[in-house]
Amino acid sequence: MIELLESVIDSLENGNLTTAIFLDFSKAFDCLGHDLIMKKLNALGVTATALKWFESYLKDRSQVVEIKSTVKGTTKAFRSQPLPIQRGVPQGSVLGPVLFILFTNDLPEYLSEYTKTLMYADDTTLILDNHSPENLCLNAYIAVNMAYQYCDGNDLVVNPSKTSQLGFGRRSGQINPLPEVNLVDQTKFLGVLVDSNLSWTPHIDQLCNRLNSSLYALKQIKAIGDLTTARTAYFALFETHIRYGLAVWGGTSKTNMNRILILQKKAIRILANLHPLESCREAFP
Repeated sequence: MIELLESVIDSLENGNLTTAIFLDFSKAFDCLGHDLIMKKLNALGVTATALKWFESYLKDRSQVVEIKSTVKGTTKAFRSQPLPIQRGVPQGSVLGPVLFILFTNDLPEYLSEYTKTLMYADDTTLILDNHSPENLCLNAYIAVNMAYQYCDGNDLVVNPSKTSQLGFGRRSGQINPLPEVNLVDQTKFLGVLVDSNLSWTPHIDQLCNRLNSSLYALKQIKAIGDLTTARTAYFALFETHIRYGLAVWGGTSKTNMNRILILQKKAIRILANLHPLESCREAFP
């Protein structure tokens, strides 16, 4: 997230038109062919025993569908014939995201002539800038189509309906939208709502809604539990939301920051059994 923000700010300070394209992969972890994964690992220097270990890890897996039915207290199970799994990495595994990162490791270099590529697991973002609206549109069009070509050759599928384009800065209105890509005013990036003006107000709105829900939960927990339990709930349900992405959205306006502070003070007063008008400065954990 920080790299995205720094790239956009640097570009805007240089007087460039700046846009980002957020690619959405359809079932990215399920599409990767095992043979192609082995080929990519070998190209990265994973050979011999290590390569055979990965091959053993991925292959010779099967899947079944099981349906259970209970009638008059009797449960019966119906199971399909097992079918071999020839694509994808195991969901929820430690190696799943690692294999995907290694698999797409060559994408930034493939697109480097036209765009800067930011990747985090299966979240891929293209950042482009140019003084000319025409050149920016042309480079963006080429970069996106090259990304589609890369996906076609690497068992990946881009979902155009969920892929979005965001223009930044006061001149964002000069940015031409790409064909079949949604030009939006805000989009979610790694759990943070990014808006075209980098005001972070949409994210603060969403954050305040979450914190209000957490306040209600905190009241219920404090009413039936002790202070230690309530403090644990505060850090788990409240402060974690505030801290997430703070290095990025923390530069928002003073008005937005005060909205967060007011809600945090309410949470602290709940923990400390203070009245709404009492000072809670000394009660902050």
